[in-house]
Amino acid sequence: MMNLSRVGFITLLVAALFSTKCLAAPDADSPSVVVQALYRNAQAHFGFTPETVKLAKLWVAPELYARLWKKVNEPTPKGDAPDIEGDVFLDSQDQPTNFTVGAASITGSKAMVEVNLNWDAEKRHYTVSLEQVSGAWKVTDIHYGKDGNLTDLL
Repeated sequence: MMNLSRVGFITLLVAALFSTKCLAAPDADSPSVVVQALYRNAQAHFGFTPETVKLAKLWVAPELYARLWKKVNEPTPKGDAPDIEGDVFLDSQDQPTNFTVGAASITGSKAMVEVNLNWDAEKRHYTVSLEQVSGAWKVTDIHYGKDGNLTDLL
């Protein structure tokens, strides 16, 4: 009888530990993982439309999302081209053939991640800025090199 109660206790203990582990919040993604996901999304859903902005919401800071949302919904005067053509995360009217995301440089609640994009005859290097928002890394800006920043477009 004693062995059966010990087995029952150990079974309950293991079950409790397992359920606690399963219910715990997952670790926040690293800045590099967030940037990789954002750029994969930009490749899969190229362009600057309300739909593409909605899809990017998961990876961008609330302030940046609000600015993107406002810009994408600005009316375009009849006969004019929109202010932004192409994709704001890729800073291009054409999709790159590939991209690579580097390791993050983290200082407190801020991070920088390098991204290299390649087109057939062109290579670009961007730096993505992130901050922790409610325990998750979120993109706050993208520095396009000589072309300025994402936030400059907004």
